[in-house]
Amino acid sequence: MERLETYIGIEPFTVKVDESPRLTELVEMSRFLRDLPFEEKLIQTKKLTREGIPLNAYELWIANNNESAKEVVLSKHPLSKALDTGMGCCRYQGALFFILGYESQLGESHFLQAAPVNERVNTVFNQILQYKQKHTISIFTESLKDKSHDYSIQNPRVFEQAFGRVPGFNMYSYHKSKKGLILISNKDEHPCTVE
Repeated sequence: MERLETYIGIEPFTVKVDESPRLTELVEMSRFLRDLPFEEKLIQTKKLTREGIPLNAYELWIANNNESAKEVVLSKHPLSKALDTGMGCCRYQGALFFILGYESQLGESHFLQAAPVNERVNTVFNQILQYKQKHTISIFTESLKDKSHDYSIQNPRVFEQAFGRVPGFNMYSYHKSKKGLILISNKDEHPCTVE
C-alpha cells in the first residue's frame, strides 16, 4: 500500500490522470461542494462528472458505428483527451468521478473498482462508503441515452463482482482520517480501513 500526495500521474485502468485546464475547472467547482450534505454532494458530483464527459463513447460506437468513439474505447488515452473531446467510456468516467469525489470530499471511503461484464469485457465503476452504507455508482450506465446498451440489465449482479485485484493495475481509493483524506494506491487489493 502506498499513500499518494496527489492523483496527478495515477493511471487507473489505463487512464493516465494528467493536468489540463478542463480538469482544473471541474476540480475547482467540486471543491465548492464540500459543505453539502452527503446525498446532495453525491448528486452534484455525478452531475459535474457527466458535464465533464457528456458523451458515452461506447454507446456512440455501438449505436452509430462512430470510429472516433471506437478508438476511445479500444485505445489508451490520458484523461485530458476525454475532457477535451467530451467523450469517454467507463474507465474515463470512473476516474473523473473518483477525482471529483476526492476534491468534494465525498464519502468516508471511495474505491475505484472494475468487474467482469462477460468473458471479454470489464467495466469500471465507483463504490463509496458513508456511515457503513455502500453506494455503487456507474456514471457509464447513468450516461446512456439508450438503456438497451446497459449491461447491468443483462447482468444485474455485475457491480457485486468487483475484482479484488487486477494484475498489472494499481487499485485506487481514498479514506477519511483525523488528518484529512488519504489517497491510496495498492497493487494487491483495496484496504478496508485506514488508520
